[in-house]
Amino acid sequence: MKQRFSNTVFSTLTALLLALPPLLYSCNGGKKKPAEEPPVTIVPVEEVPKIVEVHGTVGDGSTMNVLQLILPSDDTLDITVSNQMVMGGMIVGNDIDVVYSLIDEEPVAQLAVNTTALQHLWSQQAADGHLQSLELNSRGRATTYNMAIDYEGWDVQDGFLLLRSPKLPGTERPADVDTFQIMLLTEDSLVLMAPNAPIASAFYRDN
Repeated sequence: MKQRFSNTVFSTLTALLLALPPLLYSCNGGKKKPAEEPPVTIVPVEEVPKIVEVHGTVGDGSTMNVLQLILPSDDTLDITVSNQMVMGGMIVGNDIDVVYSLIDEEPVAQLAVNTTALQHLWSQQAADGHLQSLELNSRGRATTYNMAIDYEGWDVQDGFLLLRSPKLPGTERPADVDTFQIMLLTEDSLVLMAPNAPIASAFYRDN
């Protein structure tokens, strides 16, 4: 009896095993599906806008949002200046230094400094109460009065005011140049910030 039961169980298991391969074959189409790779997303790399610095004169075609710059070659360049503060203002006929970037092929000002507006005698009261002054003239010469440091030349580059000290006699070392960020420039006020300085230095127009 036991032998007949064992034979019956064995026959049943054998039949099931023989039936499994066709069933699996019919479920997957007879082929093993390859593992699907995750989709690859290509993110375009945006080009960094090109930064350009130009010097010129404010043209009479300037508006509140557009600076018409007359270049030394007498060509004109229209630069968008919306939401930009032009240090010293856009005064027709004044010299100006502009740093702009090309956005969608259009020049957009990042910073502009009216260099004509800088050409004055600027004074301030020192910590001890004495009056000290810095004079910037139209020929790029700087002169200091009653200041602890001497300057002999000035320039504007990349929107920063550069003040050059006299070269020491008998030395080949280049003259020292101090760089200042122009925080404010109006008809009667000039505020400069030196790198790592705790506070800005404010001057008033004295001529």
